[in-house]
Amino acid sequence: MSDQRVTQQILARSQSQLPVSSYFDPALFERETRQLFAAAPRYVGHALSVPGVGDYHALAQEGEGRALVHTPDGLQLLSNVCRHRQALMLRGRGNTGSHVVCPLHRWTYDLKGELVGAPHFEDDPCRALPNYPVQIWNGMVFE
Repeated sequence: MSDQRVTQQILARSQSQLPVSSYFDPALFERETRQLFAAAPRYVGHALSVPGVGDYHALAQEGEGRALVHTPDGLQLLSNVCRHRQALMLRGRGNTGSHVVCPLHRWTYDLKGELVGAPHFEDDPCRALPNYPVQIWNGMVFE
């Protein structure tokens, strides 16, 4: 049987509630972010959000600045910003076929982010999209 006095002492010492100010303290938020999340793998989405080749999911949590894309070789996390005039190319979710095309000046990239064509440029500017390595664990995609 447990000793009720010991249990009451343990419970009396614990202070489980944080002061309300801790939820709004920017310095505490910065410290928690740095210590808890900076070195950890970042979850970017689930493999089922891009089930077929050509499917994409622009990451809303990043202002759609990057997109998870299903290529013939698997999943890729690509920059969703055209290297020419920094326009967002993909919105929300969908299927882009075999190429990603900038809506402004029609720069065209393959699904791996390599520049395929840049209209109105005599020389190929050779500006591929940044590609970020990912790992998949039980369908969850981590950066």
